[in-house]
Amino acid sequence: MRIVKRSLGLLVLAVALFAVAASAASAANPEFLDGTVTGLTFTVKSGEGVLEDTATKLAIKCEKDTVSLANGLVTGPKTIEITVDFENCTVAGLAENSLGDAAKTVLVALKGELCYISKAEKHVGILFTLTPVHVEVPTLGELLELKGTMLGLVKGVNKLEVGNTITFNSTTASEKCEGGTADQLSIEKAHNGKPLAATETTTEEVTFDKDIEVDA
Repeated sequence: MRIVKRSLGLLVLAVALFAVAASAASAANPEFLDGTVTGLTFTVKSGEGVLEDTATKLAIKCEKDTVSLANGLVTGPKTIEITVDFENCTVAGLAENSLGDAAKTVLVALKGELCYISKAEKHVGILFTLTPVHVEVPTLGELLELKGTMLGLVKGVNKLEVGNTITFNSTTASEKCEGGTADQLSIEKAHNGKPLAATETTTEEVTFDKDIEVDA
């Protein structure tokens, strides 16, 4: 009888330990599934992108954007850092640029972290936080500040591949990471203290320097 009880006790303990391990693994997701992801580099490119405030419809349009291999870095199992080079950027057809940069060029530094938009549906997002950037429109003498966060939908999950796609649009702007708040990207004119909520619309093609999996 003692042997049976002891066996049952060991079985219960084993099941409990398995449940704890499974719970811990689940809590870690979503993440880049590779033992050596930190330090990996990647490139990004897209076609036209539009950043528009939802109130006045002021729109910043850029013909394309890129992230060079030197400016795309995986910093941890869930995190990345990038500097995006937006090219041929205009507001109402007028050239604009980030302060100190060439005409029609806007450079933006961001940090991103993987999250679940819907764990049940395996919808994975990446929440980017912008380092606030000042953009000038020289023709108008106008100064804009871009800041906040933006959520993108990661297309490829649970498969090993060198490329992936991140989509930003009005749908992702209204969504949020589970347990978090909706993204809060904004445009503010001349530090007037009245930031306007904004939405980014673009699709980014990401290419890593080796196959990598987003485990969900």
